[in-house]
Amino acid sequence: MVLKVGVSRQFLSGRCLGQVRVVIFIQILNSFVGGVLGVALPLMMKEKIDIATIGLVFASLPMIFQFGRILFATVSDFWGKKLFFVLNGFLGVAASVIYYLAYAPLEFVFGKVVEGTKDGSLWAVNRAFILEKSEKKWAALVHLRTAAYVAYAVGTLLAGFLIVRVFFEGTLMSCIMVGAFVVPAAFLLVGEKKRSFNMVRALHLLDFRKKGKVFKSFLVLFFVMGLSFGFRSGFVFPVFLSSNGFDPETVGVLIGLQILIAGLFSYLFARRFEIGKLLLVSGVLYSVTLVLLGFSSSVFAGVLMVVYGFAEGLVTISQEGILSSITSRGSYGTDIGLLMMGLHGGNTLSLALSGFLIEMWGFMAPFLMSGLIFAVFYVGSYCILKE
Repeated sequence: MVLKVGVSRQFLSGRCLGQVRVVIFIQILNSFVGGVLGVALPLMMKEKIDIATIGLVFASLPMIFQFGRILFATVSDFWGKKLFFVLNGFLGVAASVIYYLAYAPLEFVFGKVVEGTKDGSLWAVNRAFILEKSEKKWAALVHLRTAAYVAYAVGTLLAGFLIVRVFFEGTLMSCIMVGAFVVPAAFLLVGEKKRSFNMVRALHLLDFRKKGKVFKSFLVLFFVMGLSFGFRSGFVFPVFLSSNGFDPETVGVLIGLQILIAGLFSYLFARRFEIGKLLLVSGVLYSVTLVLLGFSSSVFAGVLMVVYGFAEGLVTISQEGILSSITSRGSYGTDIGLLMMGLHGGNTLSLALSGFLIEMWGFMAPFLMSGLIFAVFYVGSYCILKE
């Protein structure tokens, strides 16, 4: 009897591990395409529209992403996760096709709407899926983010070379082909037992008023974090490097190295330090690097762009540690979705402003604001966790 139980547990553990690997593979494909688009799209848009308009176009993504995410996360707690991994695959191909055909601002906005919905369908379920299937939850989330970072880094490293050799059209076509592999991969996932959708239960899960004091505090702090991130997100880094004289290949290499370092540090330092201490160290490094970037140019700007990867990696560990600590089993998807609603709300606001700030005062303004605002997040988070 004991032997049967042991074998059964081993089988279930192996099956769960296989399912987690499929999800990580889907994440890798998504992140690779995201890395290519992260470099290619801003540089392509820079040739067609002004910087202020680019900022507005990119600002359309975070809230579309978040509304889709919170909707999909809530429904997935009843209908299971597999459906949304499949949806992610189809929408990924559609977004790349739209960018391939786009020329005017509204066409790029439409692409961002589809891309945001695609990302929302993935991030609504990937963390929740892994939390449900893993015993070491914080470590599992860090592994997911590490895989995402490495794949994104490879995408950015290749983006510049693709642009030079096959131009923007060929680069986007490669995104279409890679993204298409997500669909068959998603069908490898085992469908979960579905529950009938209960609107009362769904609204209860989404009602942040019923959450604890710590959760509510972090909901506000995640908004602050998003506000900080928006001033350096999306198009800002690629356009900043391009404005400092770097060609597309070098832009891709520098951002790729940055993301690669972030992924490496998030893996190496996972669970090695207390979350509170990591918050302070990563926060100070983040703020200092962003402030220095505001006053940098030429080669020094490129060096600091790579150095920023160290801060990014440590910030990621802290963020995943917070998520794994304050979310509840049975509502992982909606809890994470609520927290990210705050983050992407702040992100949308600052991303929309960043293009105008750059046109008026240059890149110094958004980088300074990003570094200073982030201090509110990490100091506030440290005080709460210390209590």
